[in-house]
Amino acid sequence: MNGKRDGILVLSLCLLAGPLVIGQAQAAPKQQPRPEIFTNLLQCRTLTDNAARLACFDQQVGAMDAAAQRDEVVVLDKSELNKTRKTLFGFSFPKLPFLGGGDDEAGDKPQAEGVTHIDATIASVRSLGYGKWQIGLEDGAQWMTTEAMTARDPKPGQKIELKRAAMGSFMGKVEGGRAVRMKRVS
Repeated sequence: MNGKRDGILVLSLCLLAGPLVIGQAQAAPKQQPRPEIFTNLLQCRTLTDNAARLACFDQQVGAMDAAAQRDEVVVLDKSELNKTRKTLFGFSFPKLPFLGGGDDEAGDKPQAEGVTHIDATIASVRSLGYGKWQIGLEDGAQWMTTEAMTARDPKPGQKIELKRAAMGSFMGKVEGGRAVRMKRVS
């Protein structure tokens, strides 16, 4: 009889503790660790002596510049980051935090945050038969239709809109035609 009560007590405690553990896990978002060279630079702000703080900043900025010249550290502004996201549109990558992927408190975002579609100009086309096409864009990206385009054949110079679709797929629409499924091939 005592064993049964102990089991019920343990089960009750587990049930009561469960939501607390889950709540704590959800409340603490994962934060991307900063590079040591950057945290060393930020530590200079804590120095109260002006001469020591200036010497610290000079030393750490020099170290950061040297690391950037050795390509150990890369600094991108927002416009460069967005340009990079657009050139990578359509590729499947692991979630990379510096491109807008990875864990965050808002849940899963699209791979390239803010890039849900691109508008481009067709540079080249090649028929694959049965109404399917390989389409080269001006930026060098190569896309292939995975279903037939029945209305009009795509031509260089035409505009194409590529959008994210369901389940990691993409839809492409050439100048007013109907949207067809596409995939990025290079």
